[in-house]
Amino acid sequence: MPTTNSRSVSRRLVLPLLAALATASAGSLFAQTTPAAQPANTAAGAATASEDETVYLSPFNISAAPTSRYQASEATSGARVRVALLDSTQSVSVVTRDLINDIGAGRLIDAAKYVAGVYESTIPNAQDRTTIRGFQNDGATVDGFSYFSFANLDPIIVDRIEVVKGPNAILAPQGVPGGTINAVSKKPTFKDQGYVSYQVGQYGSNRGELDVNRVAMDGKLALRVVGAIQDADDYGDGNFHRSNIGMPMLTYRFGPSTQLTLQAEFYNWRALNYGGVPVSLYADSGNTAHILDGLPTDFVAQGPEVTRSQSAQHYRAFFTTSFTENLSMRVAANFIKSNAESVQLNIGAAPNQVIKVDPATGLWHWDGTTRNDAPTFSLGGSVNQQNRDYANLQNDFVYELHTDSIKSTTVFGYAINYAATLNEKNQNFTVPSPADFRNYKWTGYTLTNITGINTRYYRDQQVYLSEVLGLFHDSVLLSAGVSRNWYFSENIDLLLKKRVSVSPNATLPSAGVVFKVLKNTSLYYGYSEQATAVNPSVTATNFFDTQTSKQHEFGIRTQQFDNRLYATLAYFKIKQDNFSVPNPLNSAVPVPSPLLPPLFSNRLAHGLELELNYAVTKNLSIVGNGTLMKNRDADGVPFRGTAEKAAAVWVNYTFNKSTPMLDGLSLGIGVDYLSRRAGDTASGVTSASTPDQVIRVQPSFWLPARALVNASASYRFLEHWRAQLNIDNLLDKDYLAASTSRTSVWAGTPFNAKLTVSYNF
Repeated sequence: MPTTNSRSVSRRLVLPLLAALATASAGSLFAQTTPAAQPANTAAGAATASEDETVYLSPFNISAAPTSRYQASEATSGARVRVALLDSTQSVSVVTRDLINDIGAGRLIDAAKYVAGVYESTIPNAQDRTTIRGFQNDGATVDGFSYFSFANLDPIIVDRIEVVKGPNAILAPQGVPGGTINAVSKKPTFKDQGYVSYQVGQYGSNRGELDVNRVAMDGKLALRVVGAIQDADDYGDGNFHRSNIGMPMLTYRFGPSTQLTLQAEFYNWRALNYGGVPVSLYADSGNTAHILDGLPTDFVAQGPEVTRSQSAQHYRAFFTTSFTENLSMRVAANFIKSNAESVQLNIGAAPNQVIKVDPATGLWHWDGTTRNDAPTFSLGGSVNQQNRDYANLQNDFVYELHTDSIKSTTVFGYAINYAATLNEKNQNFTVPSPADFRNYKWTGYTLTNITGINTRYYRDQQVYLSEVLGLFHDSVLLSAGVSRNWYFSENIDLLLKKRVSVSPNATLPSAGVVFKVLKNTSLYYGYSEQATAVNPSVTATNFFDTQTSKQHEFGIRTQQFDNRLYATLAYFKIKQDNFSVPNPLNSAVPVPSPLLPPLFSNRLAHGLELELNYAVTKNLSIVGNGTLMKNRDADGVPFRGTAEKAAAVWVNYTFNKSTPMLDGLSLGIGVDYLSRRAGDTASGVTSASTPDQVIRVQPSFWLPARALVNASASYRFLEHWRAQLNIDNLLDKDYLAASTSRTSVWAGTPFNAKLTVSYNF
């Protein structure tokens, strides 16, 4: 059976990397001796490097200036090449840096929630866990490179957020069917600028930031360093997170159309592994949940040793060049080395459960009389230690051909991705179980048995080709693409001394059409696929090697009022196969022993999304969205944490010199709404089920619907100084932010004011 190790990961990357660099070197020399012809979008894409030299942005870079503070017209995440949002056959949304700044985002989701279909999932304080079109997403994607991390991505490194919704075989052939949140990192610019800032507040604050950009060689070399340090108290008795991050970088221009950017990112992060507050025993399928009677909302069961921690080093390189007027190339490489530990305390179910499942409906109910007013809970937990390595290479070529009648853009590329989780160790621990949580005191934990030591290797290789053809002066755009992917996934259980692997492959097509019914209004249809290779289990009796998802999307987009208004309405339908559901034959009499394995069925998500981005005037901007959807398994059971109705809006007004007394003042207010969400993962069938009539068990409780109001006010004074006040949960609403299981929910942060003072230079 084939195997891999970290050394062979490096070896396997060397030859493609050397080939790409050789091509890049040739491109650099060629670009220096052959002047690049002026592209069609010179006005938007040109930047002065010197009196005699003009620099042109490649098709891999954004060329158009933002229409307003919150509105972008282009993105690169959908196909690794610049595409106008109005011309895309897949929903792509952009969150600008201005919006990130104005709302005072401490996490990516704080800003991304203003994109339709994107909202908070089940763990607010770690893993960048979000929900996109009803599918949960863990980990981060930065500049098209995906990785898992306990830490939430620090916004200091982010220039903008591009959300690609639905399966995408080019950006994320192994991604989540709901879509990908791609954080586009800050890069050096050829302009001296920077700022330092410090933030104070009650929760999630006490933070300093630095961002300095300098031109070292006029038109040739730019240097930039960004960094942040934070020592924050979070809501909850003893809850905290601490971090420091630094990212130095440089950009060197070899010629008018050739440049190289290098980045190095280093961070350390540590946070309490807070897991929520115990749920009321009386919450059931017919009502919404609240916390256990007698406990305060800031109750924390975890002691100071129960933490998540991670340290990592990221290295990224980006090279772009133009060989001719029509042919351009991009090479991107990424390497990550991280060490992490998670100490997790689990709260077991209370005995003498007062809610019961109705065999006829699968719903849980409380009879209104049976009580358990002094429940005891079992406590236990585990320690997870892991080291992860990632190595990635992408090499893309674009050939553009423009004539009076047609416009053709052909993109070809390949990608190689490796990941290794080395000697991941899981060990249980015990803690004294409290007689009553209302008198609970943390006394530490005692390590017990080791439950697993695993090493996992993963590799995928991709070759893709896509074509966009513009006809009739771009009034009709036809697109088609295909991605060929080869996967290898291996799991080595060092305790059981067993090894298992899968090596599937997949051919993933995509296609679409855009029809501009008016100059700035387009109808579109897109089809896309994605295939994820599973991480095999050494103990599974049967498993599938890939999980495939397919999306059909229809929509209409429009830009009006001199492009100040951008709006889109989309209908999507995503089907994911090989989703596990209970086997109805386990309901037979007598019950099979052992139980039969689960069946694999389809999961379906479909719905409508509306997005609006409107610069009403030079001073007034509005960003808003609404989502109405369903995401269910084959039996119609909803998924934990999925809101089937969601909406958000942010309004900003900035005063200028027309009102001298208020010049420099900016005010913002936002509201975001989530409908009720299933609080736990429903599983199993009821005792009344038969092989012919399956009655699925439903979620045992629901998180209540909630609407939160946030506000901001900033003021520029003394030319270089700025003060900004952000207030989260302005109305001090009691709410439940998330849930991890039947046993615990996250109490939402109350009224929280944060003041940031910055000096800009």
